[in-house]
Amino acid sequence: MKNLHIIFLTVLFFTVASGNFNNTCGNQGYAELPDFNVVPPAYLSTPGTSTFLGPLSASPRSYQLLIHEDQLTALLGTHIKAITFRIPVSATSDWPVSDVLFSNFDVFLSGSVDPVNRSLTFVNNVVGEQKQVRSGSLTITANAFTSGGSPNNFGTDINFDSLYFYSGGNLLIELRHTGFTGTSRSVDAIGTSISGYGTQFSALWQSSYTPTTGLQGNFAVTRINSELLVGINNNSGIPDNYYLNQNYPNPFNPKTLIKYNLAKSGNVVLKVYDIIGNEIETLVNEKQNAGIYEVGFDGRNLSSGIYIAKLTADNFTSQIKMILNK
Repeated sequence: MKNLHIIFLTVLFFTVASGNFNNTCGNQGYAELPDFNVVPPAYLSTPGTSTFLGPLSASPRSYQLLIHEDQLTALLGTHIKAITFRIPVSATSDWPVSDVLFSNFDVFLSGSVDPVNRSLTFVNNVVGEQKQVRSGSLTITANAFTSGGSPNNFGTDINFDSLYFYSGGNLLIELRHTGFTGTSRSVDAIGTSISGYGTQFSALWQSSYTPTTGLQGNFAVTRINSELLVGINNNSGIPDNYYLNQNYPNPFNPKTLIKYNLAKSGNVVLKVYDIIGNEIETLVNEKQNAGIYEVGFDGRNLSSGIYIAKLTADNFTSQIKMILNK
């Protein structure tokens, strides 16, 4: 084991440059990021090329958004807490006219296959554990999605019940809803023939709450709201959750640091693999107490390329991609 340092943090109050601070998720301190992440990033200030009837359909729908990690660099090391969409520039009025109620609007997040390898069978696109971050009913208030812009503003956030830590890699967002009584509304989207579709992002859908095999769909321009964990505010110095941070620096040459949180004491294994799954090195393999840990990795004897660091602790498993660039 090399360069291992145990860091126990006391109560920390931290204010980011924007001056915003949240402490609404358990006892951890979170700072609201000053900007939202829009996927694809190229459409932050540019309207989409098409529309898609899925997320805001009055009929039941299942919808998967496959996003390449290249589109998600602004999210690294943050906790995703909400998503939303916007209506297309062709909309002539705000939506909805009056409040609408989805009896069920569920959201699942996980890793994803590369968009170029997308399957029309929903389950085949999921990589790793699929975490349900939202369940139950959803009310969208009248005029929550406004018109008259180019592009239009994004609508009210669809907030999650639990946060999802994004440590890198492709991301899959899966929506399942049972529809509502009222008029559907298409959202701003990217057509399937546009550059980037099928390589940087992709999508599929099914007209059912329970997805099996679906159809290719346009990719809805999506805003992802996330928060940055900046401290611990529970008077114990012990993290409330497990997580594995993205290594820093990344890319690196030849050394980098990997930091992780342990909510409980237990057996901990941290290993590094090459991109095809061969084990390169075991950095940690021992029982550790709850706390925040940092371990160094030295790639001086390795070739440039992508390496995977995988952490296993208790019932928690997470991995990150590390880029060695000599």
